[in-house]
Amino acid sequence: MRLSHLVRWPRGAGWAALVGALILVACQERLAGPADCPNLCPGGYQLRDTVIDPIPHADSSFLGYLKPGQGNSLRVSWQFPVSDDRTVVRFIVRPDSWVVTTDSFLPYTIDSVALSVTVAYRDTTVKNLYVYLYRIPATLDSNYTFADADAAFSPSSIIDSLKMDDTLVTQTLRAVLSGPDLARVAIAQPDTGILAMGVQIRAAQGTGVRLGNSGSAAPLFQSYINVIGLDTTTSHKSISRGPGFQRFLSAVTPTLDTTLLTVGGAPSARSIIRFPWPEYLKDSAQLVRVSLELVPSAPIPGLRGDTAFIQARPVLADFGSKSPTTSTTTYIATTPVLLNQTDTVRLEVRPATTLWQGTQPLPSAFMLQLFPEAASFTTATFGSSRTPGFAPRLRVTYALKFPFEAP
Repeated sequence: MRLSHLVRWPRGAGWAALVGALILVACQERLAGPADCPNLCPGGYQLRDTVIDPIPHADSSFLGYLKPGQGNSLRVSWQFPVSDDRTVVRFIVRPDSWVVTTDSFLPYTIDSVALSVTVAYRDTTVKNLYVYLYRIPATLDSNYTFADADAAFSPSSIIDSLKMDDTLVTQTLRAVLSGPDLARVAIAQPDTGILAMGVQIRAAQGTGVRLGNSGSAAPLFQSYINVIGLDTTTSHKSISRGPGFQRFLSAVTPTLDTTLLTVGGAPSARSIIRFPWPEYLKDSAQLVRVSLELVPSAPIPGLRGDTAFIQARPVLADFGSKSPTTSTTTYIATTPVLLNQTDTVRLEVRPATTLWQGTQPLPSAFMLQLFPEAASFTTATFGSSRTPGFAPRLRVTYALKFPFEAP
């Protein structure tokens, strides 16, 4: 008797269920062991690693994006090896009468004057920090130099000295002058209502500070006045004036080493790095991890405890120094750099490199910049494609598409 006469093969829905059961048995996952999949089933990820070097001589630095004073802080330092800096401020014109209406003005007398500056950051390990305010010429403008400030900052031009609390990182310091002391800030007629001041520091040892330069932290010139009314009564008012011009001046003007990539400083420097992004990463790979590695050429200078950040921004179009970069935070890689750091700086840039994929990819390049820019004492220099052993690189982990076998 033939076997086919003894076994009844299911038909219809029963046959489909049997086929499905056979497939499940053929391709199954064993939780206690490696997956067991025959040729009819799709394979797993094929993870691969590669290192991409920058395009030779296609990375470079550019200087002058933000000038001193255009960042979010003003630098002041004294006997500080990193940099020697002075801050100068010219306040907005103070009117010579009290405005009642657009065509009505009343005279006033000055009762007292207050000048304030805010220390936004200082190194609290340095004790006995004093902030000195100096009277400088009202003609202060962008042509004023460090040598001009050094000459003007004399003992005879001191308005006041203010001691900062040794325990505080940030503090607003205020000098109030009245009576005979008003002569130090008296505005002569040729100055037409303008007061200009310089800021310097002294401490138990060389150090630097950052001063606020905007909002409530900006330098402030306040005059408390007595307004004489038409009926000879006196009312007390105040006139507040913020900066009309402010900047910090440095003893040494930054220059660029063309063999390195420079980021930071003031005027600020940025650097562009271009990579040869291969076709297989552009078209058929899934990016798992992409790290940009930068090797410092020297210990990174700065102010103790004042952390700065390196940012790698994908460029939207490659125009060299004028390349626009994205402002979308998702694609901007940021990592801190520390005082005297010599270790490799690593930034996770996978989100940015996804913009290098597809049929209309962005240029495979990064613009490096410091945050905050033109404000801190930090300037980082990294190796370039012209410095063997220090060159930047991309470490890429990627997965190929699922391979399928023919039945």
